[in-house]
Amino acid sequence: MGYFKTFWNDFKRVFRQEFKAVFTDGGVIVVFFLAGLGYPLLYNLIYKNGILEDVPVVVIDNADCAESRRFIREVDATREVAISGYCATMEEAEKLMQERKCHGIICFPSDFGDRIALGQQSTMSIYCDMGSFFYYKNLMTSVNLVMLEEMPQISPVVKPMSFEQNIPYNRSNSFSFFFITAALMLVIQQTMFYGMGMLAGTRREDRKGLIHGASGRLVFGRGAVYWLIYMMIGMYIVFIVPLLFDIPMVTDFWTALAFLCIYVTACVFFSMAFSTLIRHRETPIVALLFLTLPELFLTGFSWPQACFPKFWNLFSYIFPSTFGTRAYINLAGAGASFAAIAPLLKILLIQTAVYFAISIIAIKTENMKFYKKIEN
Repeated sequence: MGYFKTFWNDFKRVFRQEFKAVFTDGGVIVVFFLAGLGYPLLYNLIYKNGILEDVPVVVIDNADCAESRRFIREVDATREVAISGYCATMEEAEKLMQERKCHGIICFPSDFGDRIALGQQSTMSIYCDMGSFFYYKNLMTSVNLVMLEEMPQISPVVKPMSFEQNIPYNRSNSFSFFFITAALMLVIQQTMFYGMGMLAGTRREDRKGLIHGASGRLVFGRGAVYWLIYMMIGMYIVFIVPLLFDIPMVTDFWTALAFLCIYVTACVFFSMAFSTLIRHRETPIVALLFLTLPELFLTGFSWPQACFPKFWNLFSYIFPSTFGTRAYINLAGAGASFAAIAPLLKILLIQTAVYFAISIIAIKTENMKFYKKIEN
């Protein structure tokens, strides 16, 4: 009984001190609350439309054959692209793109029709203005869809694999839906890590506010502060932000809440474990510039996980955001059940246990060095 009383008293002491440290550090408050609450709004406002239609594209039709003309008509009929004109030369088309009068070029070689008539493989070229990812996405989507439709007509002998387009939860093919779901989960992990790292760096720089004692009580006491703060921020991100911007959230409340509890817990101990390596307050900002984009793409939101090189696939297991984002996308976009995301949640629980153990060991080592200095 005495042990539990001592544990509880120490837990409350650590909790109060950590809570005070968080709310008396202006930088941490900015990262936790201004960034944690503001970034989801900013991202949604920037990508609010998420859809771009009728991107102006010019054509260089050196073939001038029935096949190329039919292809051009079909491309023009798609929602993504509008044929705005024809050019005789590439120089003329490039000038229009430089003047922002078009954002893409489709070029047919002179032998396009002849090669098709002979049953040979023919090619065409597309060029895109990379000033916006939407231009590239629309032009590629339009041309690929038309190509799949045209293949049976061009070569009736060789039948391509039949396909049926079915997008049940994102019928408009909005890019914002793909990006925002990944970004929201990354905001939780990143802002927590940077705020916790700034606080840890400040403590080690001036040796003020360091809390020494039993490592388990320190980890639980500190972790409880961040868990409570980020459960509130996480509920705002998962439940309120989707309502404000009409982001699909087709799972039920309790499944989403259970997922959020597990994900936030994994992020807490991940951040605590890696914050033990931080010795200077500005270090997390450097990490922000270096890690944010790799962590975002490692979630697999824009590139299939099966296509990851082995190294990057293994590297992705370091971050809770990898599996938290995949689970959240399945919940929000496909209405997955708790059982369906269970394999991803198991990995998050394993990460929680590993990073909890690392945090215990790191704090115990820090305490040993502290008391050794006192003795000397």
